[in-house]
Amino acid sequence: MHDFYIKSLQKIKELKRLPSEKDYNKIAMEENLLSSESLKFISKKNFRDLCLEIRR
Repeated sequence: MHDFYIKSLQKIKELKRLPSEKDYNKIAMEENLLSSESLKFISKKNFRDLCLEIRR
């Protein structure tokens, strides 16, 4: 589970712009990553705040 979490965060960091939850979930399905709901649950943050924190 930890590996999927790290891969999911890395993908968000690699994207050219901040993804919406809908866009991210589409990418996550294609690349076998955790969904935005899973990321929110694990990080205890909303999706946008998590993305902003990752990209700093």
